Amino acid sequence: MDDSNIPPNQLAITLPPLPSTQPHHPTPRIHPSSLIHPSSLPLIHPTATVGAFCLIGPNVTISARTTLLSHVSIPSNTTLGTDCTIHPFSVLGGPSQALADKSQPPNTGKLTIGNSCTIREGVTCNVGFSAKGTVIGNGCLLMANSHVAHDCVLGDEVILVNGVLLAGHVTVGSGAIFAGMGGAVQFVRVGEYAYVGGATVVSRDVLPYSMVKGYRGRTVGVNAVGLKRRGWTGERIKWVERAVRTVSRGDHEELSELVKRVGSTGKDDLMRMVDFARESEIGMCLLHEKVSGGAKL
Repeated sequence: MDDSNIPPNQLAITLPPLPSTQPHHPTPRIHPSSLIHPSSLPLIHPTATVGAFCLIGPNVTISARTTLLSHVSIPSNTTLGTDCTIHPFSVLGGPSQALADKSQPPNTGKLTIGNSCTIREGVTCNVGFSAKGTVIGNGCLLMANSHVAHDCVLGDEVILVNGVLLAGHVTVGSGAIFAGMGGAVQFVRVGEYAYVGGATVVSRDVLPYSMVKGYRGRTVGVNAVGLKRRGWTGERIKWVERAVRTVSRGDHEELSELVKRVGSTGKDDLMRMVDFARESEIGMCLLHEKVSGGAKL
């Protein structure tokens, strides 16, 4: 405004700028060295962080407060939940390594990872081609160099220790743990809160709450330490231990007796194991000879 045109008795008035009609959207923190496919840019939450030298392919969703530290590759069709941390040199959502899947069109299949997961260095998780694809639940910890193949389904709070290898279509129940260098062949089911020992490869289903160790996996007892950490009482764990032996042996007479004696909570645990065993298509891990008898409670 030209002050020379203002009468002496009139003050100049400066109006503030009009507020923007466009809402303010913070942008995610993406390091300039990372390459992001245009289709994935709108799918990265404003509070997410993509560190240096990451490669993000098409149709990748990165949810709130999730961090890719650096050198992470997500080729396609992957959803990361909230509050996840992905460490360097992980490859999530890569194509299946199964020979039969070579006929699948490129950039198909999907991988879904839940909330609050930690994916350590060098982990690989492949997309799946079933209706739900490969699924990893909430609160999982996948340690360095572990592998989750196509169409696996992991429940919540599953732990894969370093070097664990899961073949295609493996199902792992919530709270289950694979110790270092363990693994499972195709279509194996591992029940909730089970424990698979170090360097153990299971080729049959693993009962819920049980502990499996040794070559090809033999049932040696219950995951007592894991169950205690979850607040189970000693009495409840004893009934589960008896039930693991009984169900594994297929002893119907003893099973009927056990159902009559066990309390309501123990009965729920028992029936969960019985139903799991009945649904098995490849059989259950055999009992180790040292625990196949066992003292009665």
